Amino acid sequence: MTVLYDQTDELKAGDRVIWQEQTIGVVQNVQADATGRGVAQLQIKGDFREKVTDESRFLIQADPQHYWQKHIEMINLVEGGKPLPNGAEVEGSTYLSLQVERGSRGLATWSQLLLQELERWQKELNQLPEEEWYQELERQIDYWLSEMGQAGVETRRYFREEVLPRLEEAVRELEKRLKELGKKNEAEILNIKLEELRQL
Repeated sequence: MTVLYDQTDELKAGDRVIWQEQTIGVVQNVQADATGRGVAQLQIKGDFREKVTDESRFLIQADPQHYWQKHIEMINLVEGGKPLPNGAEVEGSTYLSLQVERGSRGLATWSQLLLQELERWQKELNQLPEEEWYQELERQIDYWLSEMGQAGVETRRYFREEVLPRLEEAVRELEKRLKELGKKNEAEILNIKLEELRQL
């Protein structure tokens, strides 16, 4: 099957596909299509194919066993659903799009899910060396700049109250680390992008 993403976040062939903490498949290939979108080809194990339905969503995130690698997590919005045929092509999801969809369908409050993801992200961030920390922070800030440009009033309000303070805290902590290394000014671009987020 094929999953389309706006950003593939360093996903590569050989990365795992996980559902409910089980490895159910593998990424066979990742490339860009003519429009620049990421195209991920997945091979799902036969025993799990019936679990891949029109209620399945596919998110790229850090591998729980190897934080420097990525994996695709499959989440089924509800049990059941119509099984997808072999060779199906679907849109990939982000945590924000998944949470908004769940909230709009009354399946969960997207704010609670977003908070869970932020807490997990902060834990992963603390394990990275300074250079990778910087790169991950910049990626996250760019992601939110893109998402907030299309977000509604309620989503923006929640972002300002819950997400932005966490990003600011992470940047401050990185600046503290860099200052100890005599490199404080290297985080300046992150502060500029944070200011863009504050203006949204």
